[in-house]
Amino acid sequence: MNTLLTNFSPLILASVLFLNTTGFIFAQSNNAITYKQEKLMLRDEKGDEVLLKLFSDTCTTGVKKVITQTNVPPQESQLRTPRFAKENPIIKTKVRPVVDNTQAKPLFNQEKTLEAIKKIIEEEEKKGIKFSGGRVHAWNNYYHKHLFSKIIMALATASSSRFLYVGQEIPLINWLRTQPDNSVNIEALFHKSYILNKGNLYLTILTIENVLSDATFEKDREDTMVNHKLVNLYEKSPNKFGDWYHFFATMLAGYVGEPSRVIAQMYSVYRRISRGDAAEKSTIEADKAGANMGVKLRRYMYMESLIKALHFD
Repeated sequence: MNTLLTNFSPLILASVLFLNTTGFIFAQSNNAITYKQEKLMLRDEKGDEVLLKLFSDTCTTGVKKVITQTNVPPQESQLRTPRFAKENPIIKTKVRPVVDNTQAKPLFNQEKTLEAIKKIIEEEEKKGIKFSGGRVHAWNNYYHKHLFSKIIMALATASSSRFLYVGQEIPLINWLRTQPDNSVNIEALFHKSYILNKGNLYLTILTIENVLSDATFEKDREDTMVNHKLVNLYEKSPNKFGDWYHFFATMLAGYVGEPSRVIAQMYSVYRRISRGDAAEKSTIEADKAGANMGVKLRRYMYMESLIKALHFD
């Protein structure tokens, strides 16, 4: 694992240097860019250019955080405002949970959750929802394909709801509104998104990630309506919001074939360096758990597709 991290780090540095030297960086903090896709677009030239700029800003900010070990604000903030703030408002509560950052005790079982997801796919197939792997978002310009994937850049900037928009995010949020607080688990959220996306596994996971990560940069993100509806993934976690969106982010990365386990490990190192003892252990573990499940879902998808292609019963 250490070798993988060592080999991967120069690529990150090279990308940051490339983006900065080619002018892909925000010049001023008041450079108001409010770009967002309005429909599902697997190719999007205009969005690609904006995302590259945002990624450069994110990398620069990340380096500053590591060096200064302080929470350095990003240069560009307009693209970091929630897209679904109206549908997913902040709902403050006087009840504050007891937190403990000395542990990361999971309240879910990876294998059982994966089996539950497989069962959902099989049961919905019987009801007429055909399972499909789904086509993924990619760079429009061939030149950009030599950088990180578009999916990784969108996840790294927590801006997937703007650059990888699906169109089923608001229906998913509206469904969450109808659920009791602290009741929705991983498989329930997956199930609803799977139905909304008509069996497209890629869009199912992406829709969830878009909803969960949308309020990442909000001060009171723990009090979003969506976050209130979700169960805790880890006992006494200080970062329930981060646990959920990191879990589905690395699951998405693993599912589309990115080195999700390496990414999760790298983020763990970055988190510990930039935050020290304040690094949330539960979120670090959520990254790893999501990465594992994403890889396994990808294998499952390929096996199911192969069985269908060969007409095995």
